[in-house]
Order: sequence, then C-alpha cells, then structure tokens
Amino acid sequence: MKLQPNDIDKLIGDWSGESVCVNKEKFPSCHDEKVVYHITKVADKPNTVNLSADKIVDGKPVFMGAFDFVYDPKKQTLTCEYKTDRVDIAMEFTLKDDVLDGSMTSLPDKTQIRRMTVKKGNK
Repeated sequence: MKLQPNDIDKLIGDWSGESVCVNKEKFPSCHDEKVVYHITKVADKPNTVNLSADKIVDGKPVFMGAFDFVYDPKKQTLTCEYKTDRVDIAMEFTLKDDVLDGSMTSLPDKTQIRRMTVKKGNK
C-alpha cells in the first residue's frame, strides 16, 4: 500500500497494535499498552488527519486523546507536536505497506518515550 500524494484516503480507518515504553528510567509511570487508533480526515486542512487514540484496558477501549497529524506524501510520514502545561511531545509515524511505525519523544530534549506499531484493520 504505497501512498501517492493524493492517496491520503488510504490512511483513513482503524489501526491497532501496541505502544511500548522505551525509557522507564526517565518515564517510570509509562506502561506498555495495546492500542487502537481511529484516523479520520480533517475538513479544510489539506494533508491533515485526526488520530483518535484508545488504549485497551480489560478488553475495552479507553480514550487517551485526539491529535491532528500532518501527512508528508514524499516521506510517507505523519507528524504531530502536542503541548500542554504538563507535557511537550512530538509523535511521528512512518508508513510501510499497511503498518504505521512510530515514536513519541519528549521535547525539547528529544528523549524517546514510546515506540508504537499499528496495522490497519487488525483488531
């Protein structure tokens, strides 16, 4: 499933897999999770999708947040920066066939927090 510049529609749908902590020493409250991401188009924003993230707890989805990602058709990446009073993180996914392989890093130090791997339509 190699996306072309106008193939952002192929990202739309449900993706599931895992989100694994990679630095428990610096982020001790981090837990490995099974996740489901729901990706939808964002109206009036070209090359932008919304990723609504659920973690699976006791077999049920628990909403974690929704984030707008910018899609780069040449690099086949989705990128997002999310900042609140409490956190400042960057997330990036690279599309490889029907898999989104991603990472979450803290800013501004760019320490990796998580590695996320999800597959489309896999529940």
